[in-house]
Amino acid sequence: MLTDNRTAPLLLVVEDDASHAELIQRSFEDAVEEYRLKIVGTISAAKLVTEQCYPGLIITDYRLPDGYGSELVLDAAGLCPVILMTSHGSQQVAVEAMKIGAQDYIVKSPESFVNLPRTVKYALMTWALVEARRDATAAVYQAKKDWELTFDAVPDLISIIDLNHTITRANRAMADRCGVSPQELVGRKCYEVMDDKCTPHANCSHAKMKQTGQAYITRIEDKRFNGYFDVTAAPLFDEEGVLTGCVHIMHDITEIKRAEEERQNLEKQLQHSQKLESLGVLSGGIAHDFNNILTIILGHCYILKADIDSGIDAKIHVEQIEAAGNRAADLCRQMLTYAGKSPLLQTEFSLWLLVDEVVKMLNSGIKKNVAIKVDLKHDIPMIIGDSSQIQQVVMNLIINAGEAIGDNQGTITVSLKKNFIDDSTHSEIDYFGSRILPGSYACLEVSDTGCGMSEETKLRVFEPFYTTKFTGRGLGMSAILGIVKAHNGTLQLASKPDVGTTFKVYIPLNSVQEQFEDVMPIDTIETAISAKSTILLVEDDDMLRTMESALLETLGFSTITAANGREALELYKASINEIDLIMLDLVMPEMGGVEAYHELRKIDLEVPIIICSGYGVESAADIIATDVRAGFLHKPYNTGELIWVLNDKKG
Repeated sequence: MLTDNRTAPLLLVVEDDASHAELIQRSFEDAVEEYRLKIVGTISAAKLVTEQCYPGLIITDYRLPDGYGSELVLDAAGLCPVILMTSHGSQQVAVEAMKIGAQDYIVKSPESFVNLPRTVKYALMTWALVEARRDATAAVYQAKKDWELTFDAVPDLISIIDLNHTITRANRAMADRCGVSPQELVGRKCYEVMDDKCTPHANCSHAKMKQTGQAYITRIEDKRFNGYFDVTAAPLFDEEGVLTGCVHIMHDITEIKRAEEERQNLEKQLQHSQKLESLGVLSGGIAHDFNNILTIILGHCYILKADIDSGIDAKIHVEQIEAAGNRAADLCRQMLTYAGKSPLLQTEFSLWLLVDEVVKMLNSGIKKNVAIKVDLKHDIPMIIGDSSQIQQVVMNLIINAGEAIGDNQGTITVSLKKNFIDDSTHSEIDYFGSRILPGSYACLEVSDTGCGMSEETKLRVFEPFYTTKFTGRGLGMSAILGIVKAHNGTLQLASKPDVGTTFKVYIPLNSVQEQFEDVMPIDTIETAISAKSTILLVEDDDMLRTMESALLETLGFSTITAANGREALELYKASINEIDLIMLDLVMPEMGGVEAYHELRKIDLEVPIIICSGYGVESAADIIATDVRAGFLHKPYNTGELIWVLNDKKG
């Protein structure tokens, strides 16, 4: 698996084919062992990486834009193992690669990519053994003076330790860090020198190496030596292969560590800046649309209030105000949809029939230069969800596809089919790079032969109010993302400039019904209300409370009003025999709607309570699902909806 753990080996992948690089990354995401991965596309980029910190292993393509991978094999000789890859097997290339020091040679294929973690695991194990054996052989056969000169020239802190934790040799860097000569370290225990302990500690790298007989690599912060170190305990064997000790190497990475921490801090600052930028786009777009709506409302109100002869009937002014209010309500619903919190009106419907109807409806209105091809499978079962929101997804995708084609000749292909993702399948990745969970899905695919998208556009396509055409367009594509998430689905996006775009929307079939709360609809509240009934109206907004009270009075009801939950409790206790129904706002100061509901139920289990809120029904789902005398009314509601609710209570 891929990790940020600094003790995991760093693998440098040099591959200019993006699809191959992606397959390699996926194989290591599913590996048992932990690895860090760095992917570059050229030899020059690989050399820049190795100049900063040499990786544990290099995997390189044979042919690259600026040369051959064999150059990296030569550069890495003695530093790290190299695995050479080719698209077509060549015995000559394989032989030449092994001659110049390549650790392994593989031919690219889906199977070889899947098995790459195993190949790397054994290459690293082999490399560790070879490296340890090379050091041991050099110690035995090289001239003592030359060996000591080389040993002391290494800036890493190196010591040779026997099986009893006794230091038998140390280089100059190790001795200098301890403030003594190399000879003074010989004969002392490693845990005494390095840890200032009387016995080895639990995570002693030398002890770990003895347990496995293999190289043990870890990363530590050593306060005694004032820095961060990559520590390697590589086993030493005699000529008969018997373990005799280890080479203990401490590589100072303090500066690298600090540079990495600085990079992470800069990344966090950048992410924060990007979030603020997206929030600014969202706020500006919403403000733009709402200001337009408010201008319409205020303009018509001024004309009516000033009794100006505008040449338009007063009724039309009122209708325009109402239409603007509905536009504002639609924008609020879109924002909730974008956040994935839009109230879902669940019904059972045929996805096949819905897509077919949308295509037929758009076919007549779409430009004549655009042809729509349809491939809808009939084996899609009925699903439970919000058909109007799913319809919005289908319409937006097809309309956007038509706009991408523009005035050119082009084709939109709409297909619908069942798609089963097996538990062993790891190739299906969604737009966010996450693996799509196993299961059965209804897969809606909309493809076009239009202008396609750049990488920047693909990254921003689901941002609210983002468009490549003109500003103030709305929440369109971001609302699609919210709808899909609300239905527990996911999506994929593939696009290339001048080639076209493909959207795939996955709606789970097995569990789609389970996502929706079995909300008790308002018409199941067991009560009887007459037109002369008294309603306790609880609303903290003064203007809204005044309007709602007047509206209820106009409909023939008597009202008692309260500004918050605490005031409502006092009024209900004082007039319990007079109040027939309670309309309760959800978010209020002093005491909110949920707390007030529970306190009211302690007093009376029978009084009907309608919870009113601009948030989704999920905000009161726990209450409604367990109380047959409680219901939910979503704001903003029109007068017709209110009349229907209240008339439904008549006995």
